Amino acid sequence: MEVDAEPKVDYIVRVRTGDRKRAGTDANIRIIFYDDTGNKTDKIRLHHVFKNDFECGNTDEFVIQKQRDLSTIVKIELWRDNFGFGSRWYCDYIIIQKKGFDTEYSFPIFRWVKAEVHHVFRLHDTMLPQQDPMAEQRWKELQKKKKKYEVAQKVPRGPAQVLYKRRYISMSYVR
Repeated sequence: MEVDAEPKVDYIVRVRTGDRKRAGTDANIRIIFYDDTGNKTDKIRLHHVFKNDFECGNTDEFVIQKQRDLSTIVKIELWRDNFGFGSRWYCDYIIIQKKGFDTEYSFPIFRWVKAEVHHVFRLHDTMLPQQDPMAEQRWKELQKKKKKYEVAQKVPRGPAQVLYKRRYISMSYVR
C-alpha cells in the first residue's frame, strides 16, 4: 500500500464576477495556487455541477478538496477557455482561505480575463510597475490598450478626440 506523505488540505475559494454588461461567463475557469517557495496545487477547475456559476454580479464559493498544503499563498495562475455562447468574463476578485483557518488571501483582479491566456496575479496585486515581477504580462496588456486607444486633435485648437475601436469620441477639457 502506497502512502502519500504530503499533507493535503481543503481550500475555500470565493470568486466575485463583476456587474458589468456581459461580465458573466459559461466558460470553464481554472486556477493554480502558488506559495513563496515555488510549491503549487494541481490545476483546479472551479465548477459546481448543475449550477450556473460566474453570473454577472454574483459571488461563487467553491470548496477545493485534497490539495497540497501551501504555507502562504503568494500568487495564483488563472485562465479560462472559450466554451459556451457567453464566454467573456470580467472578474472582480478571488479570495482563498484554507478550510478551518482564519487567514484569507486576497487577489484583486478587476479586469476581463481573456480566453486561453494564463494570467498571473500576486497577493494583493499592488506594486509599482518597476517592481512588478510579471513585467512582461503588464507590458503586453499596455500594448493592447495602446492599440485600442489613440488620442488625436482633428480641429486646430479644438478638443482632443479618442479613437476607440476605429471611432472618434470627442473629449472636452480645460486648459
